[in-house]
Amino acid sequence: MSLEEAKRVRLLLIGPLPAKPASLGEPIGGSRVTFAEAVRELDQRGFDLDIINTARPRPNLPLWKILSYEFFTFARVVWRVLWRARRSDLVFLHMSAYSALLAASTIWALCRVLRRPLALRFFGDSLYFTYHRYGRARRWLLDRTCLRASLVYEERQTLREFSSRDNFRWLANTRDIVPAETGRDRGRVRRLIFMGQLRKEKGLAEALEACRSLPEDCHLRVFGPRMPNTDFSLFDSHPRATYGGVLEPEEATRVLAEHDLLLFLSYMRSEGTPGVIIEAFQCGVPVVATATGGVPEQVEHEKSGLLVAPRSVPELKAAVQRLIDDPALYRRLCAGARQRGEFFRSGRHFDRLAEELRGLACK
Repeated sequence: MSLEEAKRVRLLLIGPLPAKPASLGEPIGGSRVTFAEAVRELDQRGFDLDIINTARPRPNLPLWKILSYEFFTFARVVWRVLWRARRSDLVFLHMSAYSALLAASTIWALCRVLRRPLALRFFGDSLYFTYHRYGRARRWLLDRTCLRASLVYEERQTLREFSSRDNFRWLANTRDIVPAETGRDRGRVRRLIFMGQLRKEKGLAEALEACRSLPEDCHLRVFGPRMPNTDFSLFDSHPRATYGGVLEPEEATRVLAEHDLLLFLSYMRSEGTPGVIIEAFQCGVPVVATATGGVPEQVEHEKSGLLVAPRSVPELKAAVQRLIDDPALYRRLCAGARQRGEFFRSGRHFDRLAEELRGLACK
């Protein structure tokens, strides 16, 4: 299909866009970065885009405010889909699997009424774990509504569990980071980084505990927004760690490239495929990560990083110390990280996605 023909494909994109600046407004999570990338990549491939932004404030708010935002966002999105889908050839919904029961099922029903094909991409919470947390009645409803969308995009772990469904497709979480020039000779592990929303389930306490015994010339820097259950007393008198605040998106690449090793220690069973790991890889920074959720799909153990058991401080300490003591292994992981990072560049993944969406629009 030529570029001019592609421009006639009118695509209604629904998902959360980042607020700016991140430090003053809503902290930018991976789902917002992922959706913003999809907008950019599909725009570059000639689609005529109409965007409905589903972002709403979530962290550090009273429960009643969170529920109010959820309700009004849901009502606003449904109203806009009802009117704007009529002018589109297809609808592409990006959302958390946790929200699938009500929001995705409602939008699926609207698309059925309006006779518009629906493509659905889940991110954040794993669809597999969310689906199996539901009771039989809720799973029955999902099976007969949004999981019958024309195309459903998910991570490989979920595809293995839903292998009998021919409308499911794999779509990688991707990034296109241009590594910042830092002039660092990354031959030894000295500067460690922990980056993400600072909530208990992301393993901050384990990271700080493991890094107390680092050699004197090693240091851990922590970046990310404070969440309601963050215990910042853990930083008090810590000999090897400091909190660096919240980074703007344009700062993240430079800061990652200035460090030698990323710690990603989430123990959320619903963890997806984190974008920060891809960003680190594309900067040539290997990772010590917990083998949880979709992380083992990204991190090849002893090739681009080391995998450890969730919540295991002894394993984490041993993995970091191993890289400190073995510069040859560390340099090999740096090379593997760069190679793995190239796999997750957006080009070929979005070329395939664009082809599938055009085919769906022409049916």
